[in-house]
Amino acid sequence: GKLFDCEHCHKPYRYPELLRNGKGSKTAYTGMSWSGHRPSDDKCTYNYLVPSNMFAVVVLRYVSELAEKLWMDESLKVAATKLAKEIDYGIRKYGIVVHPKYGKIYAYEVDGLGNSLLMDDANVPSLLSAPYLGYEIDARVYQNTRKFILSKDNPYYQESRDGKIKGYGSPHMQMRIRNNIWPMGQIVQGLTSTKLSEKLAVLKMLVSTDGGTGRMHESYNPNNPSYFTREWFTWPESLFAELVMSVTNQCPERVKFPMPKVQSAL
Repeated sequence: GKLFDCEHCHKPYRYPELLRNGKGSKTAYTGMSWSGHRPSDDKCTYNYLVPSNMFAVVVLRYVSELAEKLWMDESLKVAATKLAKEIDYGIRKYGIVVHPKYGKIYAYEVDGLGNSLLMDDANVPSLLSAPYLGYEIDARVYQNTRKFILSKDNPYYQESRDGKIKGYGSPHMQMRIRNNIWPMGQIVQGLTSTKLSEKLAVLKMLVSTDGGTGRMHESYNPNNPSYFTREWFTWPESLFAELVMSVTNQCPERVKFPMPKVQSAL
């Protein structure tokens, strides 16, 4: 479909840090939207970023609904609906790959030429966050993907040495904390879980890894939570509040569980 934002229409997109003189890796048409960078600002390996395209489908459908019911703009409604369908088709045809261990899973990035990157980055939009964002997932594919993301097969999954702290992070912070966990990723795990026990387990990990600050951070070292990036980060703090509310909503009576002491630096 045509670009909705035509600021750069008729001008080539070029990013100096990408391959092929800033054009990125080779791609074939998929219907998906091309991205040079991930939500973290890290450059893409393959330039069809599946979770961002999932989010685009959701937002375009919002645009379509608003165009019909509020703006009375039939042409915009048709254009948004058409583009959402094109992107969604691309995700379902090119964004799902067969993993030898997990079966069909969503890839993080693809190029339409048969190449794919299997991982997830804790920054949202992520594959794990797809149902939270409102994308109509394939339930079986998502569950397979979830198992992959929350395992050591995801290259950015981490566990503390004692096995009590688990989660995944982002390559974005590896220069600061090589084996990092992002609270945002843990919170999204809780928000997308249908199991109360999993939500509570995530909350316990979160309150025990704030580095003694009472705040959510961008990332932290699971073996030394007092070593973190960003002293406070409003985005995961808001998501943390939402996770607590989701537990309350499932249990009208207040759920009580022991609040673990803040872990000392190891």
